[in-house]
Amino acid sequence: MRSKDSGSYFCSMQAKRLSDMKPMETGIIGRVDCPEAAMALVEMGCCPGEEVTVAHVSPGNGPMAIFSGGRKVALRKQAAALLWMVPIAVANARSIGADELVAAAV
Repeated sequence: MRSKDSGSYFCSMQAKRLSDMKPMETGIIGRVDCPEAAMALVEMGCCPGEEVTVAHVSPGNGPMAIFSGGRKVALRKQAAALLWMVPIAVANARSIGADELVAAAV
């Protein structure tokens, strides 16, 4: 199932927001909502095609820690909600490389 969003297509059936991922889950960033607001994340290496692993999730609405681009980054859940992830198991099952995943997300 594909959903239309702002003129681009993104397969949202298997995708989920980074803010909804659990510790030790790994995924590939497929889309960044509101790139203007997420510019700080992009500068830290959180851009489409990047592999991200959740390191820690604080209870409630607290921050979360992720591994991205070889470093550990803490971010607010509101910022993490801007990043749509394709779980790594889904990407591997489909044999999709990062470049093809980004192309499919656009």
